[in-house]
Amino acid sequence: MIYMFTLDNTEGFDQKTLDRMNAEVRDKMKKIDQKSKDYKKMHADVEDEIFDKYCFEHFSPSMKF
Repeated sequence: MIYMFTLDNTEGFDQKTLDRMNAEVRDKMKKIDQKSKDYKKMHADVEDEIFDKYCFEHFSPSMKF
């Protein structure tokens, strides 16, 4: 099993959140044929999408006027 997001390669997320992120990546990748020539790129794109989503949800900036 591949774990894309770990405590070693991310900052600011707890293990429970990382587990949810990894589960979302696995779920999305189940729909893609592993033998596809673009599988690695699609996997990287899915990781980026999930990472960006969680960064926005957990670390959204606030603006002060």
